[in-house]
Amino acid sequence: PTIQPRGASSCSPTSTRIYLARLGMVEGNGKREQPTMSHVEALPIASIIAGTAALALAMRPSLLGQLDAKVQGVLTPWLEGKSAYEAIKAAGKLLLGAHTLRRIWQVVFGPGIYATLLDTAIPFLKRLPAVKKQISDASDDVRKDLSTALLKDLTQPRRCIPDQGMPEGELLTLMNERHALDKRYWVEGKVTGAIYSGEAAHMDLIGKVYGMFAYYNPLHADLHPATRQMDSEVVGMTLRLFNGPEQSCGAFTTGGTESILMSMKSYRDWGAKVKGITVPNVVACVTAHAAFDKAAQYFKFDLRKARAGADQAVDLRHLRSLIDSNTVAIVGSAPQYPTGTMDNIDALGEIATRYGIGLHVDCCLGGFLLPFVKKAGFELPHGFDFSVRGVTTISCDPHKYGFAPKGASV
Repeated sequence: PTIQPRGASSCSPTSTRIYLARLGMVEGNGKREQPTMSHVEALPIASIIAGTAALALAMRPSLLGQLDAKVQGVLTPWLEGKSAYEAIKAAGKLLLGAHTLRRIWQVVFGPGIYATLLDTAIPFLKRLPAVKKQISDASDDVRKDLSTALLKDLTQPRRCIPDQGMPEGELLTLMNERHALDKRYWVEGKVTGAIYSGEAAHMDLIGKVYGMFAYYNPLHADLHPATRQMDSEVVGMTLRLFNGPEQSCGAFTTGGTESILMSMKSYRDWGAKVKGITVPNVVACVTAHAAFDKAAQYFKFDLRKARAGADQAVDLRHLRSLIDSNTVAIVGSAPQYPTGTMDNIDALGEIATRYGIGLHVDCCLGGFLLPFVKKAGFELPHGFDFSVRGVTTISCDPHKYGFAPKGASV
């Protein structure tokens, strides 16, 4: 597969072209494909109508003149007898009315009326003296609890760079002391998440290998060719694990959050470049990882939240209702973090294909478990990888059940 080295910007021409090729919108050499029937069928109906109208006007310029005459025939009687100021005022009212209707539509089919009213009312309620005092008291209690919880295990704080360097023996003594503190809460196996392998021999091996390459920067591939090669090999192995097609690609990142951020940025850029979308949105379930909220804030797109059903999987009907002509992608989790439920990726793939948009599958938690479930004798309720038609990007973390050291995601 074509591999993007770690650290390469996802907005570079090469990476953008590769992502678009994976989405099936451009050829590998960067040229636009000729539209196929499947592409046309996937486009939103509004885009089809607009394109048909533009084509008709281009083929018959006289239609534009006829349309102009009809518009003039409607507006002339309405504006007759009105001053220029009154005409401008009337036009302003029409624009305001259209904007209001559009906003109502966004509220009703977006977060909903109740959620919007609540979001509007909360800032005003916080200003009430009684509410403000209650919030202040609760905040003080939270700060005290956090201070107690976070400070109880601290050793002697060191806030200044020392005038003299610390002797090696003293430094190792301090590090061993702090290492013991960091082990005490999980070493007995009484945690869920955060630590995925407690095998001492494995961790020692990882530490030795990590130390060999700790100072090598994969951005400088000419200086560290072996580091770049291993970077590419990890991505290639992961693509094969997820049934990536021949022209698929990937990027090595520092964690699941960054992988999600890069995917969402790519969809935003694709929407602007290919569809001319200036106000993009992404639709995800309320159970999706918080990284999608971060991506929406960083990259300035609207994140629309679909409800979860009784089984805690995404409500497909509600998700479909949130899609419009500005939607660049939808999101599915396999599994999601709160309860470990898998969204119906097969159905999401059908929706993404129908609307001609991307589908990101967040496999950060289960990425190195799901591919082996069938071999272990279990059945999965849904597909999750690139073998599902409509899946365009996947994020997964080797540093979870891949047992890699922290800071490894694809």
